[in-house]
Amino acid sequence: MREKKITWGYPPSDNIPLDDCMWYHIMEVPGLGLTEGSFDCRSDIDNIFGNLDFKNKKILNLGPSTGYLNFAAEERGGDVTSIDLSVDPNNFQRDWVYNVKKPWKKDLAKFAEDERRRRNAFWYAHKAFKSKSKLIICHINNLPDEVELHDIGIIFSVLVHIRDPFSALLRMCSHVKEKIVITELGGYSKRNSLLTVIPKFFRKIFQKKKPAIFQFLPQQWKIGSAWWKFNEEAVIKMLELLGFEKTNVIYHYYLDKEGKKVFQWTVVGERTIPIDQCDYDYDPL
Repeated sequence: MREKKITWGYPPSDNIPLDDCMWYHIMEVPGLGLTEGSFDCRSDIDNIFGNLDFKNKKILNLGPSTGYLNFAAEERGGDVTSIDLSVDPNNFQRDWVYNVKKPWKKDLAKFAEDERRRRNAFWYAHKAFKSKSKLIICHINNLPDEVELHDIGIIFSVLVHIRDPFSALLRMCSHVKEKIVITELGGYSKRNSLLTVIPKFFRKIFQKKKPAIFQFLPQQWKIGSAWWKFNEEAVIKMLELLGFEKTNVIYHYYLDKEGKKVFQWTVVGERTIPIDQCDYDYDPL
């Protein structure tokens, strides 16, 4: 159910202790230097942004975590608003996989504490960058109607964590009037070889596409925040249904904290059906 009004996020204090921060992205923070983190997207950020020009554009960014994409988009001239969930322990909500064979509530509590520290890192960096970006506290599927229209939407490795990713895309698309950029894990088979060049050639010439595939991820050993793995064709198909029929795909990689390549694909969708002709007024039961 959509929220009635926007809830804006604010830092928990004016001076967040550095030792109470946890960094998800490796980034250069003014006055601090290079942070720790699980992933280093700095050399790959243009691909993650779909190689788009953000200057004087309103950017809607889903799931900023510690904020690297948020601040990088702002540095590129964007007016950025991000969307993320509450980290208040009294109102902590996540699309968490229930697994009766695991201590899932204990796992969720540990995740909640890590998320609180990651949000601290976001606000620490926000102050250091002197950022003017805004943060909406909300589940994307409940995004309020009063959120203003934005030019470009960004979704970076977030749909995997959402139980109903189609509704998430619907809510994002209902507030994006030009383009949307979606990045997820994959692309390992897209490295150039005879086994990949030939199928890519036939796809280009004969417009033959792969089937759109969703894979249900939850397993006994997996973290409860991971729901889906899907290929780029699945995202393209969903975007077509939502009015973004012109798409292209970028295959690329960034590095993890050990310097290993993390292969990704990015779908850039361009709106072909004007937003005022799209009836997005739908809430799933």
